[in-house]
Amino acid sequence: MINLSNETDYKLIFKTENLYNFFFVLIIILFVGVFFKIINLSVKEKNNQIEIVSEKNSKVFLPTIFDTNGNRLAYSDFNFSIFKANNNKFEYLERDASNKQIKETLYFGNPVLKFEKILTRKYPFNKILTNTLGQVDIDHNGISLFEKNINETNEDLVLGIDIDIQKKVYEILYKEAKFLEPDYSLSVIVDLSKEEILSNVFIDSRKEKFDESLMPIKDLLFEFGSVFKPFAVYSALKNKKIDLNEFFDVDQPVFIGSKLIDDYPRNSNSPLQVKDILKSSSNRGAILIRRKLDCQKELKKDFSYLGLLENVSVGFKLLSKSPELNNFRGAYCDNFPYGYGMAISPIQLINAYGKIVTGRDDFMASFEKKSINNLNEFNNVSTSLNKLLFYANETSEELYENFLVAGKTGTADTGDKTSQNVAYVSYFPYNDPKYLSLTFMSNPKNKYGPYMTAGNTVKPVFFNILKEIYVNLDLSILDIKGTDI
Repeated sequence: MINLSNETDYKLIFKTENLYNFFFVLIIILFVGVFFKIINLSVKEKNNQIEIVSEKNSKVFLPTIFDTNGNRLAYSDFNFSIFKANNNKFEYLERDASNKQIKETLYFGNPVLKFEKILTRKYPFNKILTNTLGQVDIDHNGISLFEKNINETNEDLVLGIDIDIQKKVYEILYKEAKFLEPDYSLSVIVDLSKEEILSNVFIDSRKEKFDESLMPIKDLLFEFGSVFKPFAVYSALKNKKIDLNEFFDVDQPVFIGSKLIDDYPRNSNSPLQVKDILKSSSNRGAILIRRKLDCQKELKKDFSYLGLLENVSVGFKLLSKSPELNNFRGAYCDNFPYGYGMAISPIQLINAYGKIVTGRDDFMASFEKKSINNLNEFNNVSTSLNKLLFYANETSEELYENFLVAGKTGTADTGDKTSQNVAYVSYFPYNDPKYLSLTFMSNPKNKYGPYMTAGNTVKPVFFNILKEIYVNLDLSILDIKGTDI
């Protein structure tokens, strides 16, 4: 008999009770474990039936679109939808159900609720690749841009885009667009040696968004203003119609028909050399240089060579919209040197600069990833123009000086005196160009300086972009602080 007064017997009872409690808890844990295992197996069993209930497009996997580093930009995968099917009525409750939603629905076992396995197109960077990749239809067929291309070829697509650079450019451009309030903004970075488009960022700030099936870099047309002035200088140098040391009297009245052309602000009371015409962006000076050229035989021929008169490729069989332009006769011709009378796509502007700064006749920027590094083929014209545009881009910003950034701004009225298109084309280093950039905004409402010009809008924007991306580029800080122009 157990004696409770006996300390040994008491300890025995205590240990026995603890042992019973232990086994009781263990049994409960095992029971709960088995219960949830059964539930989980039931869910899995039911989950396996999802495919059987309804399955769409399960056999139509589109190939993958990659960036230059192998990151997936677009790929095919499955989504699960939950729908109600009762009395011949069909209603979607959740188009893209999470795993949690599916398991909860299965657990409660509502016989009215069914599942659908749908093949969908995934875009992990969709926000920062607006109007770049293209679209698929409801049947998972590619219908525009790169998606249409891979639908036709059924092969993976590798772009030259670097998604890390794309992210940084998007962040800066988005921030700047919030302050400057343009209708839309565009930033393009090009590797000149590979002729690859490294980033293509488009931000539409309007209520009515640009058609998602179109690509602004090739499908929007603009008059770009003074970024055209180097083209007139290029043609004049190529045809040996000007000398870099000669002066042009920009103080004299210059008319196109009956329209008096002025410079804003007035440059000086003394004649200007070519370098100062570009630096001060003199409209009069550009026209006077143009008038040394035969419009049909020389200027038109050179504009055609630069790819300004017809549509151009952006790779993968995608062509730009054809330009809209006046003819090369009479007074019309005088509008071209300062960026009017000709509306072109951004890719045409990029390619034209690419040709004149690298000296390569076949330069063509593309979204295709390429394995060849092209060397610059400098000639007297390209060498001179690069020096001119480095001089014209004079800035006190140390970053610009370190990387020898050359460039030209352009401001174009749109017909509405309160609205401008502003552009900044830059490339660096000027003495052996590796990268080219176009920064563009349509109708900015705010500015960084006293005037609504490209110099007070998109030029500072690109400076902020360069501060963020130069670590991603193959660049070295250079010691050259000046030019021999």
